[in-house]
Amino acid sequence: MQNRNTFSWVKEQMTRSIFVLIMIYVITRASISNAYPIFAQQGYENPREAMGRIVCANFHLANKPVDIEVPQAVLPDTVFEAVVRIPYDMQLKQVIANGKKGSLNVGLFLFYPRDSN
Repeated sequence: MQNRNTFSWVKEQMTRSIFVLIMIYVITRASISNAYPIFAQQGYENPREAMGRIVCANFHLANKPVDIEVPQAVLPDTVFEAVVRIPYDMQLKQVIANGKKGSLNVGLFLFYPRDSN
């Protein structure tokens, strides 16, 4: 009988210890963030340099040819669609937030004339 009580006490203590260790691990582990880094969340009010070149702090794709389809004219207070195609090699990969290889992040800035509001 004494042996059975000792065994159940040891089993209870082991279970409690494992539970506490799991809780400590869950609380203290570094979580993987799928969000944009802080530098990509901040944008420029005027993203052009004095010479007219676009200032790019979020990514560095250099100059890539793009195909863009926009309407010839747009009436005020109307919604229109711009179709942009950026040709690039779909086999290229980049390191993503969890350390694995994933597809490239590709983007572009589309600027409207200042008098377009």
